[in-house]
Amino acid sequence: MGHDVWVLNRRRTLKTRRSIDDLDIHIIKADIRDISNIKKIMENEYWDVVLDFICYKAEDAYADIEFFKGKIKQFIFISSGANYDRSKVTYPITENAVLGAENWDYVKGKIDCEEVFIKEWRKSKFPITIIRPGHTYDTLLPDAVGNGDWTNAQRMQIGQPIVVHGDGTNLWTITHGEDMATAIEALLGNEKAYGEVYHITSDEHLNWIEITRLLGNALKIGNPEIIFVPSIKILEEDFSVGIGIVGHKMWPDIYDNSKIKSIAYGWKAEKDAEKGIYESVKWLQEDSGRQRVNSNLNAVIDRLCERYR
Repeated sequence: MGHDVWVLNRRRTLKTRRSIDDLDIHIIKADIRDISNIKKIMENEYWDVVLDFICYKAEDAYADIEFFKGKIKQFIFISSGANYDRSKVTYPITENAVLGAENWDYVKGKIDCEEVFIKEWRKSKFPITIIRPGHTYDTLLPDAVGNGDWTNAQRMQIGQPIVVHGDGTNLWTITHGEDMATAIEALLGNEKAYGEVYHITSDEHLNWIEITRLLGNALKIGNPEIIFVPSIKILEEDFSVGIGIVGHKMWPDIYDNSKIKSIAYGWKAEKDAEKGIYESVKWLQEDSGRQRVNSNLNAVIDRLCERYR
């Protein structure tokens, strides 16, 4: 779009993310949590728009306001569609639905960040725009019980069973990163988006059995062996693996995207799950260094499969 783009990160996870080295952009190697260094970097700089994808706690939000207040025209905070209280929402979920997630620190942190930014918007007109993406994937794969790395894909490849929570029939929404990006483009510098919250998700709804089989097809292994396990039992087996399931994945995940479409000129997600998952698998298979496997997750899945097979 002709923008002058800067990227600030630590340059540590290069292999597991798409390369930006060949793009016509500026790179700042720094850790946003290194307060004294970031203050020096920000001291005499001004940006039209800043997007923060790694703001997870209220203290991160306060730091963003301190760094960027008076130095930007717009600040875009990437929050989460997991923020909604799943026991109280009606479907499709709108941006006004009640927030809350019991015992899930990730969601509590994201909600706290939203409150900090909105309070500052009301107090000083800090130009905040909040995005709540759904389950977004590209270099991470959509999986039912996992964190999106190569763990479940590897299990499928070597003939090991994987776990799906419940009976695998609850409807879910996955959104490719490219579609999320095109929606964000319409928000850049858009004053109508100040002080507002937007969903960005696909309108394609699949259940977890279908998503799992699409992953198996992309891996060219056919239908993987699935062991179905009650969500609460996964939580009891391992809190870190189960909290995102009980707090989010065991519930339907269907959103009303009319608000983003009204400001993004009729935007809609274009890449369907079959094509998107195929492209993700292809990219991950091109370099084994991209294929991260989680030993703890593997052990948890092994124990659940042994118990419920």
